[in-house]
Amino acid sequence: MNSGDRILHAAINLLQFNSYDEITFADISKETGDHWTTVRRYFGSKDKMRSILYKEQMSKEYAIPDTKTKILDAGSHMFAKNGYEGTSLDQIASNAGLSKGAVYWHFSNKSDLYLAICDRSLKQLVNNIGEKFNTAFASANQLDAIKSLVESELKSCEDYAGELPRLFLQFVSTNSEKAVQEKLSDSFANLFLETSNVLKQLQQKKLINQQLDCEALAVSLHALINGIVLMWLINPSGVLFDRVSSAVAELLWHGIGPQDRYL
Repeated sequence: MNSGDRILHAAINLLQFNSYDEITFADISKETGDHWTTVRRYFGSKDKMRSILYKEQMSKEYAIPDTKTKILDAGSHMFAKNGYEGTSLDQIASNAGLSKGAVYWHFSNKSDLYLAICDRSLKQLVNNIGEKFNTAFASANQLDAIKSLVESELKSCEDYAGELPRLFLQFVSTNSEKAVQEKLSDSFANLFLETSNVLKQLQQKKLINQQLDCEALAVSLHALINGIVLMWLINPSGVLFDRVSSAVAELLWHGIGPQDRYL
């Protein structure tokens, strides 16, 4: 067996116990006795190695642990609990049940992971926003539907004991790194844009007031919801989501509902 065959055979054997995206050049070199640079030369690059191992793992129908998701979840939890400065990659790796090397395989540093968590969180917020808004404003009883939508969004904060909003608060208030600030700006700009596009679609369907500035309204809606969440983080017992949702629904419906709704 030549060097290349030996390296490939060792890499495939490691798939029995590891996800394709967890295996490193160093792991393979330990199995073959070759220097890790020899392994790298064989595959060409980390991405090429991943591609080969991914295809092999899929073809054999191995169970593939989602390592990156584990890291993102653990990072979200630890950042929300301890703050950015108070969290280390060692803590995140331990919480995820992974080695520190596995974390570095996916993210170059703590800031890189922090940004990925931010981006994932905002993308999750954007997901299905169009369907939710269309369902609420096209409902036979729009006021109740809007209240249910607002209450559902607010109560989702409780699912993780407030971790997600605390994480956003960490993003916007405790980090001065330029790369983080730029990424946050881009991510929120995309959130506002997507929300604005949904509102414009509602205008076209005459489900909301057609005279409204959708760009400004998108920012206002998120500011309103985020403001309520912030008050809840500060004083949970004083912010009752069911009552607040009713007030917000009334405000939204009478403020942005279609002009002819009373006709």
